[in-house]
Amino acid sequence: METLNTLVYFLILLVPVTIVGFIVVYGKGIYRQLNLKKMPDNRRIILNSDVKYYIILTEKNKRLFESSVERFLATCKFTGVDTTVTEKDRVLVAASAIIPVFSYPEWEYSVLNEVIIYPDNFNEEFETTGPDRFFRGLVGFGFLEGKLLISRTALYEGFDDFSDARNTCIHEFIHLIDKEDGEVDGIPKALLDKKFLIPWMFIMNKEIRKIKDGKSDIHPYATKNAAEFFSVSCEYFFERPDELKLKHPELYRFMKNIFEQHPTA
Repeated sequence: METLNTLVYFLILLVPVTIVGFIVVYGKGIYRQLNLKKMPDNRRIILNSDVKYYIILTEKNKRLFESSVERFLATCKFTGVDTTVTEKDRVLVAASAIIPVFSYPEWEYSVLNEVIIYPDNFNEEFETTGPDRFFRGLVGFGFLEGKLLISRTALYEGFDDFSDARNTCIHEFIHLIDKEDGEVDGIPKALLDKKFLIPWMFIMNKEIRKIKDGKSDIHPYATKNAAEFFSVSCEYFFERPDELKLKHPELYRFMKNIFEQHPTA
């Protein structure tokens, strides 16, 4: 009888421990499966037509990606300036938002509440006509705090051509990820473990020096500051991961750890 009581007591202790362990190991998957949101067919058609990242996912991960896109669209306001926001605009912006944080199912862009779509490039006065319209995308500040501005031309070009390792909308969402800790400084503390902060700064400085010395294929805009280096490198990581891994293996390893993604696999 005493042996039986001991066994029952052991099982009572074992069950909660097993459940906790299961949640720790499989928690992300369970969370996502229980919170899946269904995507309308018209949006899925856009993803299948324009978003290479989505196209090469497994069927299971496609459903997860669609659900994440739906959650983003349900919480973000869209406004058009001198244009009407289309469903394609909304879906491509949402895809740009989800691609970097796809491995973080509970991620929310707490520093974003509105996406503003311009028909083409705009100037520093946010005008869509006239000279000096060099801006293709921008994370708002001051009276535009909480807003992301994106040119439709740049948005579409980012998904039309994956050979150039450039995607303006993803670039701007990387700035928002960077900004989650309060600073846009190229150090994504929200995703990067503290023990990797100094090594990350070291690899950034080393890569920036190589670009300035003409010994790197990373776009020169990355040398403007650490924040731009981070965003430009992320564009490369998500658009041309095989090439980044081959030419910049250390940088690729850091990106893989930051985003918990291995796009060359």
